[in-house]
Amino acid sequence: MRRHLLLSLLSAVLLALPWYTPFSGILLWVAFVPLLALEHDFALRRARGCWKYYALTFIVWNAIDTYWISHATMAGAVGAIVGNAWQMFLVFALFRWVKRKTNNVVGHAFLVALWLAWEYFYFDAEISWPWLVLGNGLAKDIHLVQWYEYTGVLGGSLWVWLVNLTLFHIITVRRMASKKHRALTLTLAGLLVMAPITASLIRFYTYKEVVNPCRVAILQPNIDPYHEKFNGMSGGEQLDILLSLAETATDSLTDYVIAPETAIDGIAENTIGQNGAVRAIGRFVARHPSVHFITGMTSIYFYLPDEPRSITARETDGGAYDVFNASMQIDRTGSIPVYHKSKLVILVEKTPYPQFFSFLKSLSLDLGGYVGNYGTQEEREAFPSVDGRFRIGTAICYESVYGRYYTEYVRKGANVMSIITNDGWWDDTPGYRQHLTYASLRAIETRRSIARSANTGISAIVNQRGEIDAATGWWERTTLSGTLNANEHLTFYVRHGDFIGRIACFVALLIGLYAAVGKRRVKN
Repeated sequence: MRRHLLLSLLSAVLLALPWYTPFSGILLWVAFVPLLALEHDFALRRARGCWKYYALTFIVWNAIDTYWISHATMAGAVGAIVGNAWQMFLVFALFRWVKRKTNNVVGHAFLVALWLAWEYFYFDAEISWPWLVLGNGLAKDIHLVQWYEYTGVLGGSLWVWLVNLTLFHIITVRRMASKKHRALTLTLAGLLVMAPITASLIRFYTYKEVVNPCRVAILQPNIDPYHEKFNGMSGGEQLDILLSLAETATDSLTDYVIAPETAIDGIAENTIGQNGAVRAIGRFVARHPSVHFITGMTSIYFYLPDEPRSITARETDGGAYDVFNASMQIDRTGSIPVYHKSKLVILVEKTPYPQFFSFLKSLSLDLGGYVGNYGTQEEREAFPSVDGRFRIGTAICYESVYGRYYTEYVRKGANVMSIITNDGWWDDTPGYRQHLTYASLRAIETRRSIARSANTGISAIVNQRGEIDAATGWWERTTLSGTLNANEHLTFYVRHGDFIGRIACFVALLIGLYAAVGKRRVKN
């Protein structure tokens, strides 16, 4: 029916718009109402075919918000859009089954719990693309979600669902309910909207950063990832650009110079101190002894003959080696700590379930550098400053999408954070803008200031309230200097993680079992 089609598409558009710069995430408060109304109509008429409409909703929503992946790979875009939409579809299908077995109230409670449980597991799944977690849709509304320091983005997802279901209930019972019931429901809706907003605004305007300044110089070399980064410009030329930018941005007060993801290529970790690029950066640091130079790199580790090898090790006639998307810190001590990116992009940096699907290695996408499975490390780490005042975490690109994962840097001692990335693969599309907004959520969740260095994208300084204090433009070679305040306090979210997700899993399991063993449908 035309009405059902319009309701399906209306939900898709309302769900998609919050990820675009001009629109607020508060659109999510009503985004599911048309889809819930559509499902309710099918349930009342005991009609079949509802699945086609909510499948359409999720496909259109994912396509509108993440089409930009196609600028790098059409196959990857199709996989992300269809795969993500399929999982959302499955959640809704299970909700409809439980609702038929029980009633509206239990069914809707199951829908909320199952959706949150799915988002919770999605953060740790081997095949993971949590870009459109509902709580992320509020990333531009930092004044409204300061309480993410307690709940993380799953708190935002729960908020979205509770408001949607309350509004849907108001609409569906408006004629049958008594005046008292309508008044109570409207009061509840008002509280659901206003209580979190009020708490957030109070927190935003009363939050004070402890003054413990760390001066940073952020480099944005703006080297085209398609035509220059890996095949059009030599490593020496790229290093010259990097060091030239560093010279212009560094002064006697600078504590950190931060360069983007994969700024340097082909570093052998076994002999890292002998590498020409590392030695050149070392000479720069010698001229600026207060500086800690952090840069992204592609590195290689060669295994010794009797050394245990990881599952990602690449075999050669002479032995084995691992490739890493990594970061390192160079300072006046001569010590060079290295961190390996460990949340990897599917079919670009990793093959999912390599012990079972090794044949998929041949499908790995070539986005420059080393194609195939990259190595990882078990735990996050923070690079210490020479004087011990600062400990900085370096989240690499995709890692900044994962809230709970990101908190591991803070639990390892990071009192300031950096995000190094290369967002130029997506061209001038919403992708790099969306990625930038997620940094604001990570700052709120951990109350850690962030220095964000993007090769091509937007580099920025983000304060502990999630505000972007300063930012560069898109596609320009430039630098950005500013101050981060170090913070030692651990937020509730850092200490306890996604407790909402754990509760949701328990509730979804209980309701699912109840529906499975129930012998008759409970009256509404």
